[in-house]
Amino acid sequence: MNFSSQQIEAITQRVLRELNSRGIAVASARPPNGKSQAASKSETNGLPLNEKVITEESLVAAAAAGRTISVAAGAIITPSGHDYIRRHSITISSTVARKTASSTGTVITVGECSAATSAASTAGWTALTAGCERDAASKARELMGSPVVCCGGVASITACLLNRSEKVRAAVVTLQTDVPALTAAMQPNVLCLESAWAFSQLLKLLRGHSAGNGTPASWKELSR
Repeated sequence: MNFSSQQIEAITQRVLRELNSRGIAVASARPPNGKSQAASKSETNGLPLNEKVITEESLVAAAAAGRTISVAAGAIITPSGHDYIRRHSITISSTVARKTASSTGTVITVGECSAATSAASTAGWTALTAGCERDAASKARELMGSPVVCCGGVASITACLLNRSEKVRAAVVTLQTDVPALTAAMQPNVLCLESAWAFSQLLKLLRGHSAGNGTPASWKELSR
């Protein structure tokens, strides 16, 4: 069953109200002096938000507009939270993702792609930014051995640049692609996506994706 963003937000708000009625705090409130407690700390790695559910209200309370925020691994950002992040130019720090990158992977975004950055942070993946498709391909080639997803720009250009190397097997993935079937048949070690993917779709992809085993054998199956 598919839910719209409005339905997801309504369900989230009902859950939050139920938790609050039971005395379980989800979003941190702003201290009486008008400045969030987290804001008074060092923000070298981003303003820390420790809630498991990040809503627009918690972002407003933390005075996150225009800043970099760091969310806990596994945290869920609601649709209203994503809208607030986009409207107020908030950057999601990948500090948490780097700690677990050895067992997960890396998302490389071409330009601005807040949904991909947020999904990477939630899934525990590292997030990197590239200036163009060529830059994304260059960064991806340095990360072989763990899953890599490139998001944004023109996915076919990024994949074409990557596939010039026999050590890389990049595949363009759309919203209609059967990713498990693609992985089983081609064993790609890089997936290239357009920027149209929503946060929930990206998160599902990252949590279910693993790279192809080893280095492609010079595309030998093409000559069979």
